[in-house]
Amino acid sequence: MNKKYLSLGLAVAVLLALFGMALQDPLRFPVINRAVTAVITPFAAATNAVGGFVDDTGKAMTTVESLQQENETLHNEINELRYANLAMADIYAENQRLREMLNYKNSHPDEQLVVAKVLGRAPGELRDSLYIDKGTEDGVQQDMAVVTPEGLVGLVDEAYASSARVMLVTSTRCNVGARILRANSRAVGIVAGRGGDNVPLLMEHLPREAEVYAGDVVVTSGYSQNHPSGIVIGTVKESSLDAAGLLRNATIEPAAVRSGMEEVFVVIWHQQDGIAK
Repeated sequence: MNKKYLSLGLAVAVLLALFGMALQDPLRFPVINRAVTAVITPFAAATNAVGGFVDDTGKAMTTVESLQQENETLHNEINELRYANLAMADIYAENQRLREMLNYKNSHPDEQLVVAKVLGRAPGELRDSLYIDKGTEDGVQQDMAVVTPEGLVGLVDEAYASSARVMLVTSTRCNVGARILRANSRAVGIVAGRGGDNVPLLMEHLPREAEVYAGDVVVTSGYSQNHPSGIVIGTVKESSLDAAGLLRNATIEPAAVRSGMEEVFVVIWHQQDGIAK
């Protein structure tokens, strides 16, 4: 057994010596050099392959991590842009709304208008009303007209020190003197609400022979002197005789009552026919 290990050790030593000679002077020992190359080449190739695989794997992992980071960054940027677009849209809508209100105020120099923010709709039995943030301290009084650039919203129902309740024109409690805005008609009647934002108004007490057509614009008559004439109430949908056949009625699509109102005007003072009201 010991001789066997001794022989194996000598053989290894000889091989190592030959490898060393071949590496130091490959031209002097070409045969040995070829043998050494033949033995070493597979191991070197395998080592290079393993090293290349490890290197490629490391690069791939680095690339995946980098892509994940870029994806997260892009996702955050998209969210920021989305929020910025929403904010810009809100600012644009508010700017347009305020511009329309300013144009309305400038086009009515014979009226003193107070801008009020809508606080919300009233609950329960008063759901046909809304609250605003202006009251008697701002000159708001009962029965004053509340308008937007689109037309009549309603009338002040109750005024408090710093707020007020507005009865919408669609309320069954609301009755407003009105007339047809057409040169060859000018028919006069009373517009009453019938309850519900989606229910047309009813214009009553029109003369039987009054010419009232679908599409006619209905405005306030101003006869009550509590609010100015010429405020748009809505548009005629249809006209017909009443049940007795003595007077004419018309259904009116309201112009200004809608959900989501944010600001309104209260007509504090107006001049009509040269007289301050």
